Amino acid sequence: GDNSLFEVHDVRRAGEYVLHIGRHVKGTLSVGEHVQMILHRSRRDAIRSNHTATHLLNHALREVLTDEEIEQRGSLVADDRLRFDFSCGRGLTPEEIEQVESAVNHVIGADDTVYAELVPLEKAQQINGVRAVFGERYPDPVRVVSIGVPVHDLLATPASPRWMKHSIEFCGGTHLASCGESKHFVITQETALAAGVRRIMGLTGAAAIAAETAGRNLLARVNDARSMTGDDLIETVEEVAQLVDEIPISLTIRNHVREALEPLRETVKALKKQANAASRDAVVEQARDLAAGHAGPVLVARVDGADRDSLMNAMDVLRAKHPEAASMLFTADEDDGKVTIVAAVPKALIGKGLKAGDWVKLAAGVCGGGGGGRPDM
Repeated sequence: GDNSLFEVHDVRRAGEYVLHIGRHVKGTLSVGEHVQMILHRSRRDAIRSNHTATHLLNHALREVLTDEEIEQRGSLVADDRLRFDFSCGRGLTPEEIEQVESAVNHVIGADDTVYAELVPLEKAQQINGVRAVFGERYPDPVRVVSIGVPVHDLLATPASPRWMKHSIEFCGGTHLASCGESKHFVITQETALAAGVRRIMGLTGAAAIAAETAGRNLLARVNDARSMTGDDLIETVEEVAQLVDEIPISLTIRNHVREALEPLRETVKALKKQANAASRDAVVEQARDLAAGHAGPVLVARVDGADRDSLMNAMDVLRAKHPEAASMLFTADEDDGKVTIVAAVPKALIGKGLKAGDWVKLAAGVCGGGGGGRPDM
């Protein structure tokens, strides 16, 4: 009907049928009705960009990984990302990933024209360097997609070694008119898919530019952190270390950020160690002051800036100074709201019914928590 709407999300071939897969949004659809196809232009442009980039990626991998037999093992071309699976017996080094990404961007920067033409299958198979998906059955004639060289030039001298320098594939999909429309390309992931098969994830267009910018901003923050000290350094390093694994950025830049972070992380580790040592010393000093000013069978006190280990050290100080007293120390973490409690009870008071585990349990209950332990500790 006139008010019917069906959103097409995918198109697949099944035998002689072309299936349009999607969501029936409104109205009714009946067999025999005429429909009007309306192209989602921005989505199609994004898919075209990612599809052409997979061809460039396929060719770049073959150029960079000269010691490997690179064959396509699968792909996904969506509007928001691309995925390319290929045969390779090892993971790519950071240098190789950077070279592959750079090779794709070189062709994008050169704005090479994308040519497509139907060619008799037998003639197309004679073109030097043509790529085809292993196990795929191609129609006759087959559509040849060539980047940077017209198809009629390929057919004029099919055996020319020059064609190895260009991306040439059998492909029936949608592509850009020229590579410059992609604007930019970044590899975001390179992982193992199966034995002898690797997977690359990537972005093009505005998403790639955004990922590149975000990555360079992180790298700039790492460079700025080199001149920082104390809490500013700790906060920046920890935040960048978290973001570098969470946000979509170029894998090449991610590797550079991680490498640049390493010495800063060591500095942060040393700073925290110094801070912890100073904190432990301060807690022990508080315990000495408490012990010096206390008289009586029971001591209960709050100790600031402590953790469980430093509280135990403080308790050792109290027990050494007042071995016959029952002592309870607690500390509160203002960031997470947690309270830590330790208690120690001498044998004489245990015999009168005071047990450290029960005492801690009661105190923890007042704080909304739980606890326990031995009668003496």
